[in-house]
Order: sequence, then C-alpha cells, then structure tokens
Amino acid sequence: MDLDMIVPDQPADELRVTLRKPITLGSQTYADLLLREPTAAEWQQWHRLEGVDADIMAISVVSGVPRPVIERIGTRDLLTAARYIARFLA
Repeated sequence: MDLDMIVPDQPADELRVTLRKPITLGSQTYADLLLREPTAAEWQQWHRLEGVDADIMAISVVSGVPRPVIERIGTRDLLTAARYIARFLA
C-alpha cells in the first residue's frame, strides 16, 4: 500500500515564516518564526483552547517565541503558521 494514499500531502518537516512586520519585545526583535511538528506534550498545552487562543498558544509553544510577540503578529502570518501546525493534527 502506498503511504501517500493513507496520508496525502504531508507537511514539510519545518517551516520558516518570515514576518511581514518584525516585532520587538524588549531588546529582542523577531523577524521570523521557525515551526515544526509539535510533540504530544506541546499539544497538551493548547488542546483544550479554541479558535485564535489555541492558534496563538500553539505557535508560541512550537516556535519558542513568547506569547506577547505572537499576539502582535499580523493576521496573515498568524494564519500561515496556524495552518501549518494544524496539518500535523488532522
């Protein structure tokens, strides 16, 4: 049996999302997010949340970027990152 028939369109192992508008928090500027498949322990941190709250927490946990930064990124960047992570959970 062909694995592609079972699990089509597997996401890339990593995705770098270059932020359209870099975010500065304190002395640190964040210009991109490096995302990957979440671990089970990471998923536990947001699986009971819903909607945008879940997306923000997931992106923060997986990327290691502080939540206050993720809360300030643009909607297009947020959706790109959230959709990538969601592909691992479908």
